[in-house]
Amino acid sequence: MLKALRDIRNVRVVVFHPKDRECDELVAQLRRIGCQVEAIWPPREEVLPLAEVVFMLFRQDGFTHVLLKALAERGPDVTLVGIVEFESPAVIEAVARAGVSAIITKPIRAFGLLTSMVVAQTLSTREKSLLDRVRKLEDKLNGFRRLEKAKSILMTRRGWSEKEAYEAIRSRAMSARVAMDVVCSTIIDAEELTGP
Repeated sequence: MLKALRDIRNVRVVVFHPKDRECDELVAQLRRIGCQVEAIWPPREEVLPLAEVVFMLFRQDGFTHVLLKALAERGPDVTLVGIVEFESPAVIEAVARAGVSAIITKPIRAFGLLTSMVVAQTLSTREKSLLDRVRKLEDKLNGFRRLEKAKSILMTRRGWSEKEAYEAIRSRAMSARVAMDVVCSTIIDAEELTGP
């Protein structure tokens, strides 16, 4: 947690909030923390440039929809902190669907802002790490599936045992200096091309 607290300094932050006294106070407090802050209003549809943390006012209007679309295009690279001024069912649903990592309420106060940012960054980093791990495991599982399919093709076409098919794939990968997955993909592609 101490590392997250140190890392919060120099974070690039974008604040999507109408230009008013509360926005000015939020920007000033984020700058006191050490963040590089840009306040944007009205929102634009293009993808957010280089923002690591986004503070976004959730309210019942078209701006919220525009922002959520831009954030969805950006993917999980950005930590989202929601700003809520009242709890209507539509706002609550938007906050939940957006996947915010923390919430601050209006009127915005300096107290708790740093804690919210650190917790949001920590949760967001943990989520990104888990998503990356899931992707790697899915890739590995797909590799196992391709290996099984390639072995099955060789066993059917050549009449080899499972061990012989595996050794043939491994041997070909070693001699070509490529991953076994490349050899498996080649076998599967050739089978699909030639058909039964």
